Amino acid sequence: MEFSNEMLFDRPKAEAFYGSPPERAGRYYDDDRGLVVRSDIDGNPFHQDLIQFDPDAFAFTGSGTPRPLPLVGHHYQTVESGDWLHFCLRLGGRGVESISNYADIDQPSRSCIVTRYPGGARIERISSPVDGWRTACLWLRPAAVLRFLETTMSRVPEHLSLLVDPGHIDTPRHFSLPLDRRMVLAVDQVLDCPFTGGTRRAFVRSRYLEILALIYQAAVEMPGESVGVSLTRHTTEAITRAAALVAARLDRMGSLDEIAREVGISRTRLTHGFRALMGTSVEAYWRQCRMNYARDRLCEDKVAIGELAQQLGYAELASFSRAFTRTFGLSPMQMRTLR
Repeated sequence: MEFSNEMLFDRPKAEAFYGSPPERAGRYYDDDRGLVVRSDIDGNPFHQDLIQFDPDAFAFTGSGTPRPLPLVGHHYQTVESGDWLHFCLRLGGRGVESISNYADIDQPSRSCIVTRYPGGARIERISSPVDGWRTACLWLRPAAVLRFLETTMSRVPEHLSLLVDPGHIDTPRHFSLPLDRRMVLAVDQVLDCPFTGGTRRAFVRSRYLEILALIYQAAVEMPGESVGVSLTRHTTEAITRAAALVAARLDRMGSLDEIAREVGISRTRLTHGFRALMGTSVEAYWRQCRMNYARDRLCEDKVAIGELAQQLGYAELASFSRAFTRTFGLSPMQMRTLR
């Protein structure tokens, strides 16, 4: 199925896309510029919150367990006339965007990808059919980026001109950023929002303003050469394999030379391409995978903290506790108690 952002605010078309009707008008939002879709098919809960803030600003926040609905998990989109920015946060579940005449954009779990599409670009999106997923997407015209950030073009760093330049680009451009835990919290707050009507709209807008501000500040601090990097399909596929290898080796990452040999690219291409695609270094990605695994185990079952530290290759429990606390701001015991 092919859709546009505007189409999803048409109730019958939204129902055809999501497989369930949006909640009745007034239950969550006062008008059809905000819709909430909920379903539970064969024990697989699905939740999508859609909102249009302005004609040039949309947001979509969703979650599903354990797999996306068919049309949500694999669909096509043709970008409306004029350029659009897509700020995509994946808190869980992998995906990929295929755009004509451009390298595939991998969207690994726990990633932040910023893409600028030229008007008329056709996108094929595929999400993993087996992973639980949690995502947030903010769509803005360049003028809306300036308006939402309350800034001017003259104050935007040169390497971020792709976010605000009102002109037209001939080919998509994208870059990756580390996923900040404050972004994660903001997305969770949207999905768990208890408000209705105008209060809900104001709350959701405030969370997306926070997300945009966090993304922009992180991008400002990036080296200019890291923005807008294009990768060949071969390199993209190799880096995707490298990320999977690293994520599976939680007790020992292995050397960069070893990983590069296994995926068939040079160490230099691995390190530069990994940062461009994943928004972080190989080592930092591995450390984050370890901590995410530890957090999930602590929240889901009764594994002993000392046993978990050993599984992750820590010789001392204290070292594991320090690393965990630096990552999440809570000790392993506090995280278990909180959940």
